[in-house]
Amino acid sequence: MKRILKWLAIIVVVLAIAGFGAFLYLIPPFTLVKPQEFSDPVAKAGPNLSSISDPAERMIAERGRYLVTIGACSDCHTTPGAQGPRLTDMYLAGGFKMTWRDQGTYISMNLTSDKQTGIGSWTNDDFKRAVRNGIAPDGRPIPGHLMPWPAYSNWSDEDLYAVAVYLRHTAPIVHPIPKPAAAPLTNPAAIEEDYGGADYAAPADSGGNRR
Repeated sequence: MKRILKWLAIIVVVLAIAGFGAFLYLIPPFTLVKPQEFSDPVAKAGPNLSSISDPAERMIAERGRYLVTIGACSDCHTTPGAQGPRLTDMYLAGGFKMTWRDQGTYISMNLTSDKQTGIGSWTNDDFKRAVRNGIAPDGRPIPGHLMPWPAYSNWSDEDLYAVAVYLRHTAPIVHPIPKPAAAPLTNPAAIEEDYGGADYAAPADSGGNRR
């Protein structure tokens, strides 16, 4: 009897190992997925520009969408959630937290067309100065290592205008963003965790779970 049970146990273990091996063999590897499918959610996020009646303005806004997409603006300016950026309901609404050693904690701005909490009240000159020179409308300098305006400083006036037009067609999401705040960095891995997506800066419920 003991011998039978022993052999049954061996068979079960062998079958389990074989089944797991077959599972690993049969699941489709990432290499079979087209690379662009990983970026499709970002490319498809944002407003439906086909509703713009003026063909010229629609073309300018499309150019702006292209620049915002390749410029990876949504990587930092889309509100984070428990499973990544909330592209469907908080696209470019800000709220991504960044902590830097000896500098403090920053939260990305709301770039939607909301006039109170976003950039809907900014003029073209306000937008151009912020992107090209790193100066906010209130005169506050924007650190270049947080918002990489040095990389965008040589965009043409036409490109900057196209981005501004596109952002004015985004949904006006009301999402107040706190001002930059001085905060000591107690975790030496905070920067790595931040860029790795471990710190989504999403609000937590009473149990400490990210929403």
